[in-house]
Amino acid sequence: MPRFSAVLFNSVVFLFAFLPVTYIVFWTLRTANSRYVWLTATGYLFYGYWNWKFCFLMAFSTLVSYSAGLGFLRWDNNPDRRKVCLWLPIIVDLSLLGFFKYANFAMGTVSGFARWFGADVSVPHFNIILPIGISFYTFHTISYIVDSYRRVIRPTRNFFEFAAYVSLFSQLVAGPIVRFRQIEEDLQNIGLHDRTHWLWRGLSFFTVGLVEKVIIADTLAAFVDPALANYASLSTVGAWLAMLGYSFQIYFDFSGYSSMAVGLGYLFGLRIPQNFNSPYKAGDPSDFWRR
Repeated sequence: MPRFSAVLFNSVVFLFAFLPVTYIVFWTLRTANSRYVWLTATGYLFYGYWNWKFCFLMAFSTLVSYSAGLGFLRWDNNPDRRKVCLWLPIIVDLSLLGFFKYANFAMGTVSGFARWFGADVSVPHFNIILPIGISFYTFHTISYIVDSYRRVIRPTRNFFEFAAYVSLFSQLVAGPIVRFRQIEEDLQNIGLHDRTHWLWRGLSFFTVGLVEKVIIADTLAAFVDPALANYASLSTVGAWLAMLGYSFQIYFDFSGYSSMAVGLGYLFGLRIPQNFNSPYKAGDPSDFWRR
């Protein structure tokens, strides 16, 4: 569940400062490239509000994957070099993701096994902060590389088009994961979009998501969080009510963020696919996953 010290979609800073300025300037710009640059800049500003240092990590991942795309274009008829362009950036991206997510866990596991076998091994513990959204933009770049290798898409030569796709603030820190091919057409035509074409659809999605997040999910959290923090004192009925409330809290939290992301995409002329289709109505686990 998205809970972090960053600019949230329901925050005052986002609603009354970041979003209005980003929206007005975006539609004032007239060319596709200027809009790519603006979306990239605002994406990094949005991300950097949490911790500006991790912007360099996202920029590095973006540059590696963009270079791989250029490699596919250059060595279109060279299978060996295409494989290098496929595997090398994927290894780099997954290594970064693995380090930030699992380095401390791995060190702790090694230390635990060593003590179990009676060995006194000093294992360093890294004070690692997990960058928010790293999983999302890593899988964005990997899907772009794989689709380029499989020739499902033609890699872009425009760096800022690709950078805008990776750093798109509407889905940067809370998803959904969007394949390049799903918004490729909208990105390429971004300089031709009409501001009013999807305006009301975007506002509708965003408003519904905001209501789900603020009025429903956060209201439930005010009851659920204190209850689960003192679960030992709950009665049987109270425990069941707390778990039922938590089930709906996470449901409307995810649903709210997903709807807001889709709505924000429409506001900027980008059709972000919906990835939340009433999962609690699923008839089996596979249907739940699809939804």
